[in-house]
Amino acid sequence: MSRAISLFSGYSQGENRTTNYCLLLLKMLYEENPKFLAEVMTTLVGEELGDQIGVRFRQQVRKGSAIPDGLVLQPAFTIYIETKNWNWFYDEQLAQHLAALDSEDRGLKVLVALSNFESEERKKFANIHDLCARKYKGSILFKEVSFEDFVLALKLPHLPKNLDDAVAEFRLYLDEQELLPSWERRLDVVNCAGLPDDVLVGRVYMCPATSGAYSHIRCKYFGMYREKRIERVALIEAVVDVEGVDMAKVKWQNVSRAKEELKKLAMTKVHDLRPGVFPTRVFLLGPLYDTDCRKDSPGGMYNSKRYFDVSWLQVKEAEQLANRLKEIPWSKFNEETTEA
Repeated sequence: MSRAISLFSGYSQGENRTTNYCLLLLKMLYEENPKFLAEVMTTLVGEELGDQIGVRFRQQVRKGSAIPDGLVLQPAFTIYIETKNWNWFYDEQLAQHLAALDSEDRGLKVLVALSNFESEERKKFANIHDLCARKYKGSILFKEVSFEDFVLALKLPHLPKNLDDAVAEFRLYLDEQELLPSWERRLDVVNCAGLPDDVLVGRVYMCPATSGAYSHIRCKYFGMYREKRIERVALIEAVVDVEGVDMAKVKWQNVSRAKEELKKLAMTKVHDLRPGVFPTRVFLLGPLYDTDCRKDSPGGMYNSKRYFDVSWLQVKEAEQLANRLKEIPWSKFNEETTEA
């Protein structure tokens, strides 16, 4: 059901609520000054849209055989926004949006896919870009926009304080909903008591490439846990799923290395440490640094892994993190932890 944009939307579904807030911010910017919205759209979509926003005032403009003394003009444009809290767009739905846009009145037409994208995930829209070019002859623009892109575009340098505060609050909301890139602040603490030599000697962590207990969200750091403490920390350089003797795909990477190099390294690790075991998920680790973050509560770690938010430690490298963890007991992370 269509609803007006409101501070009190009443939407229970997360994606609808997020869309309402996005549109509300755009509406607030426009009501303050149409040029604010034009600047945001220029950043997100391009000058071809930014130039269309706002009423134009002209004098002595020829229109056919007529030359009116004055002209007040509002160029036509239509923007469709499809929001997903996670990148699970499918081509059929987006193609339907393109068809609906094509039937709109004349003017510039734009379809925006808004989500929490990783850089590599944007390649999934090749078919939609091709459809815009081939079927619609470039009459419809398609843009994939991350929530990070969106909130950065809103952060104009000359906003009045009330709007600047609203943008800051919106960013907090996105962060709380895990819609902003948060992997850089996470430590993946993994129970390695069973096969510590994989980490200590091979500088890898391996598990079945399946879902459930073996699935891992993207993190920057790896923490080796055993005997009630984190004893080593490393940068996660990449995670690669090895599906066969000569079959592998990079799930995600945190360093600038060629994908083929990462896949070859992961396949070699599987060949040496888990020959014939497929599919295997391989965490390729950087240098290991000693640390000593002790679990100061009764019992061991109840799950195979835990995620710690380490942003409050203000570290940028694994070695710095290892040094800071020596000073901090496990219990300090309780409020910063997401368990999986």
